[in-house]
Amino acid sequence: MSAIDFVILWVDGADPAWQQEFRAARCAEGTDSSVIRYRDWGTLRYWFRTVEQFASWVRKIHFITWGHLPAWLDTTHPKLHIVHHTDFIPQEWLPTFNSNAIELNLHRIEDLAEHFVLFNDDTFLTRPCREEDLFRGGMPCDMARLSVVRPSSVSSIILNNLALINQQHTRKSLNRHLGKWLAPCYGLSNLLKTLSLLPWSFYPAFYDPHQPQPYRKSDFVRAWKLWGEALSTTCSHPFRSTSDLSHWLIRYDNLCRGSFAPRSLRDCGLIDLSDTMIESATRHIASAKWRMICLHDHEEVADFERSAEKLQAAFEQLVPEKSSYEH
Repeated sequence: MSAIDFVILWVDGADPAWQQEFRAARCAEGTDSSVIRYRDWGTLRYWFRTVEQFASWVRKIHFITWGHLPAWLDTTHPKLHIVHHTDFIPQEWLPTFNSNAIELNLHRIEDLAEHFVLFNDDTFLTRPCREEDLFRGGMPCDMARLSVVRPSSVSSIILNNLALINQQHTRKSLNRHLGKWLAPCYGLSNLLKTLSLLPWSFYPAFYDPHQPQPYRKSDFVRAWKLWGEALSTTCSHPFRSTSDLSHWLIRYDNLCRGSFAPRSLRDCGLIDLSDTMIESATRHIASAKWRMICLHDHEEVADFERSAEKLQAAFEQLVPEKSSYEH
């Protein structure tokens, strides 16, 4: 198995210097600068604990930051690479507060392994994870499932990705890799959903798992060769825009090309951090119900500080011991 790196994006929305630059760069009407995209739940130290406990085989962690760092983080750790936006994003696109722009430039990170896993700071491992859960035969593990686009805050971005995918790939590409698209490991429900959409003559959409996402650096290079102008336009937006593309474009391209290894996602969970779901979320974390989870921030949080305390307490149950990444 080739070396595998982890990449994690983090922002401290309470940093006064960051807030000043954020306000100065606040973009024109119609862009997305919602506060929930930048608030900190105080769970980052547990991300490092879970990585050390459940994926100690990782070669290197590339920690992407605007410039701020947690006071408790040991930046001298031999596996830790601190990466500022200015280290890998071209100067003409800085400053940026657009996660799409940041993620689309990841292949430019110095010393990034060919095989890497993209984490946002709301995605966690909660049970032991093997290298073969993420890559097999040199290809990223994933589930190919047809879907439809639901109205949401990111639906326009998904449609932008799909427009390019359908220009690049015909549905014949799915037929060439039908065994991967109809792999039994996905489970009957997912297979039926794909089968119900097979009569469409184009790719209507793909199921997006919102989990730690394995990628190859060479796939990002390929995307920039194919769609460089369009990707550059996204990167020029300092805030998320409805006209953006996202890193899902690269994942979709891999699915269409059959450049992935089929994997069940039954051990992955998505949890809303709303007032009505916070208790359920904490139970699932403490009990390690899933191997991987995404904690979806939600506007319906009446007492953010109290909810954050509950979330931290659940992680404290799961991984109580400090990691070697903490002072």
